[in-house]
Amino acid sequence: MPGAEKSATNVIGGTKVLAAESVRELGRRGFELEVVDASGSVTNLSPWKFQVIRLARFLRVLWGVVQKLRRARLVFLIIASYSASVLATSVWIICKIARRPMVLRFSGADFSTIYHQYSALVRYLAERTYMRCSLVYVETQQLYRDFSDRANFRWFPNTRDIEAPAAVRREELRKLIFVSRLEMDKGLAEALDACRQLPEQCHLQVFGPGMSGTDFSLFEGHPRATYRGVLKSGEVPRVLSEHDVLLFPSYYPAEGYPGVIVEAFQCGLPVIATKWRNIPELVEHNENGLLVEPRSAAAVWSAIERLLEDACLYRRLCAGAARRGEYFRSANWYGRMASDLRGLIGEGGR
Repeated sequence: MPGAEKSATNVIGGTKVLAAESVRELGRRGFELEVVDASGSVTNLSPWKFQVIRLARFLRVLWGVVQKLRRARLVFLIIASYSASVLATSVWIICKIARRPMVLRFSGADFSTIYHQYSALVRYLAERTYMRCSLVYVETQQLYRDFSDRANFRWFPNTRDIEAPAAVRREELRKLIFVSRLEMDKGLAEALDACRQLPEQCHLQVFGPGMSGTDFSLFEGHPRATYRGVLKSGEVPRVLSEHDVLLFPSYYPAEGYPGVIVEAFQCGLPVIATKWRNIPELVEHNENGLLVEPRSAAAVWSAIERLLEDACLYRRLCAGAARRGEYFRSANWYGRMASDLRGLIGEGGR
């Protein structure tokens, strides 16, 4: 289809957004930060090129840490769970040699699963290196419970701090929106299938970068859905505020606290999402959204139909969404993190 992006080379995913937010919020609280960027393009490559780029990036990160550590009093590593074992171990060893505290923040919600799948050797190394970090921040309450016996673990949810352009009084459901990387296990097919039954006055707008497995043929001839391309970060508040409900029927294996759900809440949008992984920690059924069974277009349509038929319920969910969004404001959480870090390095440290 015209304008469809068939693949993505450097997608802005959850870990990058989380890292950028952490740098911004800690900088606002008086910390001097020097960044070693470990991100980059690794998609659509042959296996050997992927491994070469991965090794080069790994070495670049370690060298960057070594160079900057002379001027720093603490290393703060933000990392996706699946990348933890080698990189976190190596950075911890460098910090140990340099006698610097290390703080680790996991992006996503699958670290517990990955940790328990480690071989005996890898788990042994983890226990004697990065699991001993001064602090380990995890995204979900479930992860915190899984490691509740560790005194150095803290729950620190995915947060946002966006402002809607203006207060919108929503009376009924008309405009639906889906925002995500267009991976099929984000529930794209189920959202599109459910919206085929929308009444004439309703429409679904889909935003997000296409991935290697995205089936753009799902949009062809769709009577009630349009693909609108990639949504730029600066446009998020305005575009969300122009819609009435967010569809997020994900069954992505590593789903934590999706940032777009928090953003939708802060714009007063209720969410139709799945009873999947940690989403029910974020979306409260019948309070700020509706939860449905995963992999079921019929369940998604049933939730949409319920909101179409019950305007009072819809307005109540809008109010609940706005309240829930306030709970996940960045200011509510980064003050605590700043206090934790100052406890490790003292006032005025980098």
